[in-house]
Amino acid sequence: MEWIKFTERECDLFTAYCIMIGYLRNYEKNIGKNLKNFLMISKAGIIHSWRSKTEYDDFLAILERKNLEVFEGILDRLNKQNEKLKKFLWYKKLENYNDRDLLKIFKEFVDVYQNYFPLFTLPKYFGMVLDEKKLSKRQRNKLIRMRGIADYEKIQKQFLLTFFKELGKRKKINDDLLFYALPEEIVNLLEFDKKIRIDILKNRKKFVIFLTKAGRKTIIATGTKASRIFKSNIKKEARGVKFIKGKVANRGLVKGIVQIVLRETDLKNLDNKIIVAPMTSIKFVPYLKNIKGIITNEGGIACHAAIISRELNVPCIVNTEVATKILRTGDIVNMDANTGVVKIIKRAKSL
Repeated sequence: MEWIKFTERECDLFTAYCIMIGYLRNYEKNIGKNLKNFLMISKAGIIHSWRSKTEYDDFLAILERKNLEVFEGILDRLNKQNEKLKKFLWYKKLENYNDRDLLKIFKEFVDVYQNYFPLFTLPKYFGMVLDEKKLSKRQRNKLIRMRGIADYEKIQKQFLLTFFKELGKRKKINDDLLFYALPEEIVNLLEFDKKIRIDILKNRKKFVIFLTKAGRKTIIATGTKASRIFKSNIKKEARGVKFIKGKVANRGLVKGIVQIVLRETDLKNLDNKIIVAPMTSIKFVPYLKNIKGIITNEGGIACHAAIISRELNVPCIVNTEVATKILRTGDIVNMDANTGVVKIIKRAKSL
């Protein structure tokens, strides 16, 4: 099977797992078909994921055949699902709930969380096949609004952090490690007091792979087994590349210094830099006021980078697939957002 990479970003493993389950189980209710193949790894706090190329091409073809009313309906359902998600931010003092109540809250949350992500990501993928000029003003405004909302980031930092701190205190588990637990493990811990193995959580924190093929049961592995599975499925990226090409999201021509942004801690000293990231999100916005341009691995007309680049009026190239792998912080590049080509002028000195 040929795999194509489609995400690379800082994310806790619990959330990434919920995203994966949403893709495997909950796309069907929105576009009529679920994914059956998914490969994901977590390493050094960064989530990397791949899809089957054939399945991904079929997936985009399905979206291309959908009319704009379907697209708008998904934006409306995303809005409703986002409101359901926000309700969990109301929970502040979980110590007032017993284990049974905590279990009920958690089960409700996981159901909302896993149904939210297919809706959140679908507008981005629709944007890869839609002609933006065909969108009505109403549809365009809905798109901009919904792609500018990322309340799941608040959930990660507030509800999940609060929940895992309380659960860790009750069950005498480091709450940081609970971000590497799976939903079913937490359910079993609360409902049946079934212990979660700490060594497994620690191994997942170092390196873990999730592999689903043909809709069969997901393989979860750590350590050398995970490395072996990964190497047998994914080829190394090409070296010595002098240019990359992507999709024009906002036109312009600029020369500048690259700043790779993979983690939230990378969001500093960005003035006069060309930002290169897997994808931007709402948390980037306060740091982007004086940048020269944006280049991303992912995206289409509906992605966050495309929308924010137009608001900032800076050149933007999306869907390069490999920008964060080929480019390095300190590289000097010519960014031609009229043709979608980025040429490397001078490589940064290796540390």
